[in-house]
Amino acid sequence: MPVAYRTRQCDTITVPQATTFAWRLGVKNAPEKPRWIVIGFQTGKSGDQTQNPAIFDHVNFKNMYVMLNSTRYPAVDYNLSFANQQFSRAYGDASLFGIRYFGMDELITRSNISPADYKTLYPLFIFDVSKQSEKLKSSAVDVQIRAIFNQAVPAGTQAYAVVMSDELLTFQSDGSKMSVVY
Repeated sequence: MPVAYRTRQCDTITVPQATTFAWRLGVKNAPEKPRWIVIGFQTGKSGDQTQNPAIFDHVNFKNMYVMLNSTRYPAVDYNLSFANQQFSRAYGDASLFGIRYFGMDELITRSNISPADYKTLYPLFIFDVSKQSEKLKSSAVDVQIRAIFNQAVPAGTQAYAVVMSDELLTFQSDGSKMSVVY
């Protein structure tokens, strides 16, 4: 009996004070298939109970993308400038996440986050990596994140990445016992 479900894995790393950043999340083995990657950054909030851990920082992004083996998501640069209010594409990806992830009507799942709130409170970057080539679907997938900033990242900045993947378990029974096949 096959049982399909989605897993979520959260990784975190301290971001160096630089204008470029590369982060290898690791290798996902078949049949685990990354479908969505959500990335957020926080400055000065780690271990500080006076800070709200639900609020993220845009850390003056210029561009960010995900590499699955040699395939880039998105294929075209974001060209962001939060200081100049140029973040509509990243905001659009974040605000439509519920619609695309759950496949529900826009009136039900719209995020209701305004552009101003996205900029100052929730600048999360959502990458839809579900449209993968057939060769990626049956092999191990190396997941890397690359980011470029308009200025050096402040000290004490942490990056968070949530990878949502499809999983498939198969339960087999030989009459006397049940076993799980991944």
